[in-house]
Amino acid sequence: MSKEDVTHRGVIERVERHKLVVRTEEPCKCDGCAITALCSGKEGNGKELLTIDTQQAENFSAGDKIEITATSGSTLRATWWALALPTIIFGGTILGCRFGFPDIGGWSIAIGFGALAVYDLFLYSYRKRLAQKISWKVVKI
Repeated sequence: MSKEDVTHRGVIERVERHKLVVRTEEPCKCDGCAITALCSGKEGNGKELLTIDTQQAENFSAGDKIEITATSGSTLRATWWALALPTIIFGGTILGCRFGFPDIGGWSIAIGFGALAVYDLFLYSYRKRLAQKISWKVVKI
C-alpha cells in the first residue's frame, strides 16, 4: 500500500449485491479527496457511510470489521473526471469563444459555465458507472 492510497477502516452496515455499505471507525479527512463523491452521508461525529462496489461483497456480512483501500490509480482517474477535465472544458470553451467570436466579450464566461453545466449533467448521469471503475481492495481485520 502506497501513501497515495485512500484507506478507511470500518464496520459493514449492509451487504448488497456487489456492494458494501461501510460505517467508518475514525473521522474521515475527505477534504480534497477526489473520490469523496462516493460517500453517501456524514454523521455528526465525522464518521461516514461509504458505499463501495466490489465483486467480493458475497464474502462479507454485516458487522464484519474491514479495511478498504482505493489505489492511487483509482484516485487519479477520479481526479481526472472531477477536476482536470472540467477545468479543460471551461478554459477551452472560454478561449474558443474569445478567439472564434471576439465580439461576444464577457458572454464567453457564461458560455463556459453553460458547458460546465452540461458536463455536470453528464457526470451525474454516469455517476454509477464511473463509481464502478474505482477499484477497492477489501480486507477483514
